[in-house]
Amino acid sequence: MKTNKETKVKQIKTDEIFPIVGYKKNPLTGMIEIDEIRAPKIRKIFNSLADTKPSSNKNIINMPRIVFKEVINKVHSIVRNPFYCGLVKTYGKFYQGIHPPLIDELTWGMANENLEKILYRMKKIINLMDKN
Repeated sequence: MKTNKETKVKQIKTDEIFPIVGYKKNPLTGMIEIDEIRAPKIRKIFNSLADTKPSSNKNIINMPRIVFKEVINKVHSIVRNPFYCGLVKTYGKFYQGIHPPLIDELTWGMANENLEKILYRMKKIINLMDKN
């Protein structure tokens, strides 16, 4: 039997959770669907972060600091969001959503694990840039 909280999770209005990049609301059904135009970019973010091989930092070094912070904040908010692996967090707990997952839970977990390591390396690069 479903609890009242689980029922509320399924009744979340799509207007309350949007905009979530990579998803769109179907105007006919009102259901959340994967946006096939933007979804590949979101998948690429997760897959590159989940990859265990470190990526090159050349593009980061040439990026103005203000732009860098804005990009990092957007990537951070995307990667930390469990909605992308099909989960909805409410009342401090995770529930399976009725929307299609954009990525699998393993990729989401690995991307989140590696995110802190990558941010640490990027902050070191920023500090080096500030000293020079």
